Amino acid sequence: MARRVNKKCLKCSLLDTEEARQLHGAEGDGCWDDLKCHKRRSHYRHRGDRNFKRALSRQLQQKVDTPETLQLSADLSESTYFPLLILYTDRPLRRKGKVLLHALAAELWFGTDQRAKIEPVHCIALSQEQVGQLTQQILKKFSEYCDTGEKFTVFSEIICRDMQHCPIRPCPLHS
Repeated sequence: MARRVNKKCLKCSLLDTEEARQLHGAEGDGCWDDLKCHKRRSHYRHRGDRNFKRALSRQLQQKVDTPETLQLSADLSESTYFPLLILYTDRPLRRKGKVLLHALAAELWFGTDQRAKIEPVHCIALSQEQVGQLTQQILKKFSEYCDTGEKFTVFSEIICRDMQHCPIRPCPLHS
């Protein structure tokens, strides 16, 4: 049974303790509880990491329980370029439904070698149309980078990561 996320507590967990006390204490809306709030704020701040570790642990456990795996060697001499889009979202394991896009980055790979990289960009203030334009610019840059004349129109894979792992500093999430 999945626990419901209290959105008020989630937003509060991103605030400094003094700010949270002022906003939610006796001077604010009065919901601050000295006994519960520290533990609850810690839970919400670290839930992305814990959920990621739990999911990784389940994946590793499934690999341990699987029967013998046969190895297949692939000839990578005929590898091609493929672009990856990396999204930092509030729900990295959910691809359907509304998600908050915090930042995005991209990588261009050739076989097992990373050839180019677009550093993460905050998308907090961008509209959906602006994000679409940004991804098209990235694909265009990657197409120009490849001397093969290959034009990328879509990303080969979209990788979703928790926005708590946003590498951009300073970041409103990590202030």
